[in-house]
Amino acid sequence: MEYDRLLAGINYINRFSQIAVARAINQTLTLRNWLIGAYIIEYEQNGVDRAAYGTQLIETLAKDLKKRSISGLAVSNLRNFRQFALAYPHLAEEAILPTLMSFARLTPTEIHQTVSGELRADSTEAESASIEIPLAELLLFSSLCDRAQTEPPLPWQNAEYYQKLFTTLSWSHLLELSRISDRLKRAFYELETVKSNWSLREMKRQMNNMLYERVGLSKDKAAVLTLSQQGQLIDTPRTLIRDPYILEFLGLAERPTYTETDLEQALIDHLQEFMQELGRDFCFVERQFRMTVESEHHFLDLLFYHRALQCLIAIDLKLGKFRHDYAGQMNFYLNYLKENVAYPNENPPVGLILCADRDAETVRYATTGLDNQLFVSRYLIALPSEATLKQWLREEQERLEQMKK
Repeated sequence: MEYDRLLAGINYINRFSQIAVARAINQTLTLRNWLIGAYIIEYEQNGVDRAAYGTQLIETLAKDLKKRSISGLAVSNLRNFRQFALAYPHLAEEAILPTLMSFARLTPTEIHQTVSGELRADSTEAESASIEIPLAELLLFSSLCDRAQTEPPLPWQNAEYYQKLFTTLSWSHLLELSRISDRLKRAFYELETVKSNWSLREMKRQMNNMLYERVGLSKDKAAVLTLSQQGQLIDTPRTLIRDPYILEFLGLAERPTYTETDLEQALIDHLQEFMQELGRDFCFVERQFRMTVESEHHFLDLLFYHRALQCLIAIDLKLGKFRHDYAGQMNFYLNYLKENVAYPNENPPVGLILCADRDAETVRYATTGLDNQLFVSRYLIALPSEATLKQWLREEQERLEQMKK
């Protein structure tokens, strides 16, 4: 028994150390990349000898770095570092400076000490020995400071927020995020990635599938206001439901021979991917949930629970186009769940009808006046073109605007 404990203890320490080392390497890599990008930007703006290198600064820089046997600094990487620093000018004060001080074990009064000795790769090289770079200079990039002042952080983006990004997300995550020009949209994906612990692959998938637009934040003024002021993704059924849902991970060919049971089984087989597409805080309850009324059995395709909304989520799958009687069927399910299944402290259940297609007017007539919250969304088993997806979203936005009027 004691030997087993010894073995388990060593295994735990080894795994913990590997994770700690990986995190330290990632933070150092992110730190290096931001600083290199910041140096390039500062030189472009304030370099006194820029004319000597012309407009091909990054290309020239990459060649000279390669001559010095410095790997990993090709033209594409240098451009990425520059983009990263431009997108995150506030990282310097909130994350880069504290990390540098931690690594170097410096106090604020020691920040002006030079680190030229540490920068000399070869003391015999006169050119290296003649260069002195005060550590304070690493952080006093006037160009990025000006950018940070003209583009102040969103209200909730404080030191804790940037530290969270810097220490939680990988360099690859941050690079992808830096490519989003819309700051509110970028903040949405930052929050979702941290809260949902998305892998890089899943984050890129959600971006490519236009999750921000499908969630509806760009159409819901209250949601946008809350996100911009408080940094919270408000949890309401309206912002929770997406349209359409992209189910390309099922690997189903588009043919009419599938049944609703086939679709349901495919979703169960790919439950993890499906729950990622549904969003955060979904908990799977049961498939083919049985409801018995006067000795007659009725079956709901999928039943989930949402932690933040604190309510049951009923999902009904339909292969074809939405029909008005689907709304009546879902309303029946929701009334039953509310009366017989939901706990007294929970919010009323929410219904989602997933169908292959729908007509907005039919949906409006079928759902208006119902006491229950019921939504109809489309699902796609293959990735649509960006133009097609944007067209659907534009039509949905126009429809919602007309309803408001």
